Amino acid sequence: MNAVFHPTTSTNWTMTAENLYGVILAGGSGTRFWPLSRTRKPKQLIPLLAGRNTLEITVERLLPLIPAARLMVVTNRQQAADVAATLKNHLAAEQIIAEPRGRNTAPAVALAAELLRARAGEDAIMMVFPADHYIGDRQRFHRHLTRAAECAADNHLVTLGIKPNRPETGYGYIQAGPPLPPSAATPELAAHKVERFVEKPDYRTAAAYLMDGGFFWNSGIFIWRVGSILREIAEHAPDIHRALVKFARTRSRNNLETALEEFYRQIDAVSIDIAIIEKSRHVAVVPADFPWSDLGSWDSLEELKLSPFAEQPLVIDVEASDNTVYTRKLTALVEVENLLVVETDDALLICRKGSSQRVREVVAELARKKLGRFL
Repeated sequence: MNAVFHPTTSTNWTMTAENLYGVILAGGSGTRFWPLSRTRKPKQLIPLLAGRNTLEITVERLLPLIPAARLMVVTNRQQAADVAATLKNHLAAEQIIAEPRGRNTAPAVALAAELLRARAGEDAIMMVFPADHYIGDRQRFHRHLTRAAECAADNHLVTLGIKPNRPETGYGYIQAGPPLPPSAATPELAAHKVERFVEKPDYRTAAAYLMDGGFFWNSGIFIWRVGSILREIAEHAPDIHRALVKFARTRSRNNLETALEEFYRQIDAVSIDIAIIEKSRHVAVVPADFPWSDLGSWDSLEELKLSPFAEQPLVIDVEASDNTVYTRKLTALVEVENLLVVETDDALLICRKGSSQRVREVVAELARKKLGRFL
């Protein structure tokens, strides 16, 4: 099936709450925040930001642009009960979709798009958000989503590209191409066709991108018409498309859980970036300048001057400097520097700053030694 697009102008399109639907992806494991993060309590469910979790903050950040009744969370069965408890003041149980097994982001996005198609039709604007990011300046964030929704109404697959402030080698990059027509609703915000995607570059290349000014970090936030993404899935991910067709038939005859089991048995794990975004000819980027972090490690938390605790821990330094401590006990540091210290009831992490990405190796070693009680 080939996707055929007939771009339209957005002059007659008005964004209202009835147009917009939000999908929050909340199934990750968050191994880099061990020992606070565990299998059943991954990054998005732990009190990572001053005693609050990022999942609930993500939901609240979208209000009132997208009403709570038009939100959907895709998680996994292991975490579904905790997700429901976290969001009980915002979402009904039927708004939480539990995958029977993890298959990365492409199947989750495809599933959500099919469920929204059945509910709201192909013209609904679907916005996809990770559940574990930090975003500052909610009003500015909403302005960028408004601009992206206009582009999505013209049948673009839109991503928000974060303006880099350092030569970061841990992110994928987006190169902006020709500009799209300006917006009447958000005249201060540009949008561009995407020239290309670049995997995580080395430091010299990242520094060149920073100097160039036309490259942006891939935020993992996507905005598109439901019909647009489903047509792209049919063109670029036919296996997922066929499974979706069967899912729709099965769901009409059986309950959702049965349909989900059959859908996830038929598909392989693949990210939405690899399956669709990097292959599509219709991707646009809206450069974004609000404060943002994917909260990828303990180091990123420190960069933002954030803490998992509402109150700062009590620390005694004796000729110690540039250390960061996240504990609930009095902690004394003597003649040490540049350390990160994280304590929970059953584990203690000590590592050099800048090395917290390697915490995932600790988790892998715990699994290898069958120390599941610490995972």
